[in-house]
Amino acid sequence: MAKITAIATDATALNLQLAGIHVEEISDLREAERRCADAIDERPDVLILEESFRTRFSDRMQDRLARHKGAPLIVFCPAFEAAETDVDAYLSAIIKPAVGFEIRLG
Repeated sequence: MAKITAIATDATALNLQLAGIHVEEISDLREAERRCADAIDERPDVLILEESFRTRFSDRMQDRLARHKGAPLIVFCPAFEAAETDVDAYLSAIIKPAVGFEIRLG
């Protein structure tokens, strides 16, 4: 069975826990960044990060995540409390870096 770790806050953490995922609920961004670095070093199979961290992490951590290859697979999860999510933009942001070109869903 795959080892999955998530780092999230509030409703996102609760929903991931209800799905049976090990979640480290954090209280501030500094803690999230420290825990993210530790989790990458621990190498779970999958590391789920709350989407809001993507742009709020320090430039150093954003660069580390952008350069990361191999285990763990890092996945960003949108916050569950967000009223609206632009699914096409979200999928494009995930798929384009992975495959090298944009796929549009019709």
